[in-house]
Amino acid sequence: AIIGLLVNTLSVFSVKELPEGELVDTTDKKEIEQDEKYNLVQAAKLLAGNKYYMMICVTYILQQIYGAMISMGTYYATYILGNQNLFGVFSWAINIPLIIALVFTPTLVAKWNGMYKLNVMSYTLATISRALVAVAGYMGSGNVTLMLLFTAIAALGQGPWQGDMNAAIAACSEYTWLTKHKRVDGTMYSCTSLGVKLGGGLGTAITGWLLAASHFDSALTVQPDSCINMLKIMYLVIPFALDAIITFILSRMKVEEANEKLRAAV
Repeated sequence: AIIGLLVNTLSVFSVKELPEGELVDTTDKKEIEQDEKYNLVQAAKLLAGNKYYMMICVTYILQQIYGAMISMGTYYATYILGNQNLFGVFSWAINIPLIIALVFTPTLVAKWNGMYKLNVMSYTLATISRALVAVAGYMGSGNVTLMLLFTAIAALGQGPWQGDMNAAIAACSEYTWLTKHKRVDGTMYSCTSLGVKLGGGLGTAITGWLLAASHFDSALTVQPDSCINMLKIMYLVIPFALDAIITFILSRMKVEEANEKLRAAV
């Protein structure tokens, strides 16, 4: 809850909302009212036609699946590292760097003149770090010290996007306004929350399927090799793969640049 509050608060300071007068001619009240009217089908078309919004939706879903895989750390710590309490340590290694990153996100956004470069560079760092977490995890029974170190660096790299993704949604809404002259702010945020719920459901289902396929049995003190191998894939390999995909998506999310070009053309 605290992290969520920080994310939403910092997002406000990460973006400057332009007045409508700088986007289009808003002197005609009838035109304004017409621009704000649309039905459900039109809203769906507007959202589907905004490629940047679709990128964010996919990213949200991937992040939820990522979270579900990271939650498998409790099983990883118990059956592979042999100490369930280590999961709490890994959680701190994620949350503390994330909070630190959130604090500095607004400053970094301002310094780098926008979100794009910061998000791509920071998530690239996160991807490399998650790869190194996997390498450390496959060292014998797992090099806990290195795993903790690279887990913390990965969380630090994921922080800026966590802090400015709501601002990115606002930029996507602006893109729809500039291209279609329709305000879909509320609908866009609501559909994004649906993406979070969809991703959360998928993440929970996928982890359950993978555990079942690996013959996990909670009644066993020692899990079969098939389960141990699957836990390594779920906690070490899949999070890295998801970070890599998200980094690629963020590298294509040049919504700020697109908005600048559209405003200049007005």
